Amino acid sequence: MFLKIKKIPKVKWSSEKPFNFKPKFSTFFFLSFGLSLFGLGEGLLIVSFTGASPWSVLAQGISLNVNLSIGTITLLISVAVLILWIPLGQKPGMGTIFNALIIAIMIDLCIKYVPTPSNYIHQLLLAVISVIMVGIGGGDLFSIKFRSRS
Repeated sequence: MFLKIKKIPKVKWSSEKPFNFKPKFSTFFFLSFGLSLFGLGEGLLIVSFTGASPWSVLAQGISLNVNLSIGTITLLISVAVLILWIPLGQKPGMGTIFNALIIAIMIDLCIKYVPTPSNYIHQLLLAVISVIMVGIGGGDLFSIKFRSRS
């Protein structure tokens, strides 16, 4: 059962079709809200100077060698990954495209406007808050809640 496809939970704001480019408002709202929280959490983790996710570490490393922001590099990496989908015959949906855009924008906004805490305790607190935000933004708490009902 290792490679078995799991059932994706359906909620009242779920889209009816996977490639729906005219979603209902609630679908668009929860998509944007979740991705904003995820991107904000990623940005806060970078700002905390206590660590970063692998994707952000890659973006930071490239950003140190070129004159572009971490958010811009994140977006460019996402576009490169989407280009690699072409030989696989995969089509990106609205969620995939917004994932690349919103998370990159939120990382840059966070890095620009949130100062790094001055002491280590506050840095750790910011890191814990950021991981919780990424978890909520990624839908982990929502999917656990709805998965237990099925």
